[in-house]
Amino acid sequence: MTTTMRRTAVTATTTGVLALGLLLAGCTSGGAGGGDDAGSGGSSAGSGGSGSTASGEGTFDDLASCDDVGSALGGVVDGLELRDDSTFSGDQANCQWATPTTEATDAADVTAIVVLAQRQEFSADDISSQTSQIEGTQGVESVDDSRVGAFGGQAFSQTVTQQGITASASTILSPHGLIAVTATGAGDAAPLSTDETLDAAYGLFD
Repeated sequence: MTTTMRRTAVTATTTGVLALGLLLAGCTSGGAGGGDDAGSGGSSAGSGGSGSTASGEGTFDDLASCDDVGSALGGVVDGLELRDDSTFSGDQANCQWATPTTEATDAADVTAIVVLAQRQEFSADDISSQTSQIEGTQGVESVDDSRVGAFGGQAFSQTVTQQGITASASTILSPHGLIAVTATGAGDAAPLSTDETLDAAYGLFD
């Protein structure tokens, strides 16, 4: 597989993992990132999140573009470039970063980070119902994270390996929407653990 093909496959695997999370949560009608705005405009124990600064309300109204998402992610996307097909339109986002083609001299060097988000109001009953559904899905673990629980949300994680590509994903369902972060790379281990993708997802909340 060429470097360009592997770069595309890495991003596709990442997007697929997170799209699954969104669909399981019942958050999408037509898929995240369905607009045409450009981006420029596992551990069951959870994480301590000492570096997180979210307000605890479970909102992410400060995010209005993929550039905003990238700034909030900070070092998570250092050295990666925002892909042209990233979108942030209205209440939906699909922001993708990958190793620059000029720097990926070998397929094994390719890394991708994908963030999917959708703003949508959920009642406590909605979250409870979706949690029960997702917990029954093979490969998806619910995560007991006190930070997420503080705003009445629920976190999930999963790790998937397909065709030599491994993706580590964390999804947070809050009363005001859903954010999912996946890190994907070649080989048997993703570039970030599920604890790290969970920290990244939590850090995107206001």
